[in-house]
Amino acid sequence: MKRMLLALVFCVVVQPMLNSCSEDDSIASNVFVGEWRITSIQVSEATLNQLSPTEETISITFNADGSYSGNTSVNAFGGRYRLDGTNTLTLLEFMTTEVADTQFATAFYAAIEAAIVSDSTFAQLSYVFEGNTVRLTFGAEGEMVGERL
Repeated sequence: MKRMLLALVFCVVVQPMLNSCSEDDSIASNVFVGEWRITSIQVSEATLNQLSPTEETISITFNADGSYSGNTSVNAFGGRYRLDGTNTLTLLEFMTTEVADTQFATAFYAAIEAAIVSDSTFAQLSYVFEGNTVRLTFGAEGEMVGERL
């Protein structure tokens, strides 16, 4: 009887605490949480290859709850994202305002479009961290580089 009571206490009290700790750990280990600035964009070898002008910033803030938001010079964008165990950032949603934008921002939107997986509505980018920067690759030759702010 004492063992059964102990097992019940473990299932009701201890197990939920262990589960909540593992969820908190996954949020804490989300390396994207925070604000980032895009510094360069390459859609492919044959097309757009842009470095960020010093007076222009494209910033993205990734939140621990799986949402993100950002700004170009004139537009705002945002949506939901997911990190996969294979160093893949998946943009599950991408919503934006649609005002004519700069050449650098146009390259950014072209990069997001090039990262969309065929027959789907989401974009997938592979990522590698190099110090305080992240290199995002997509498609055959696409790449964006961001730095943590």
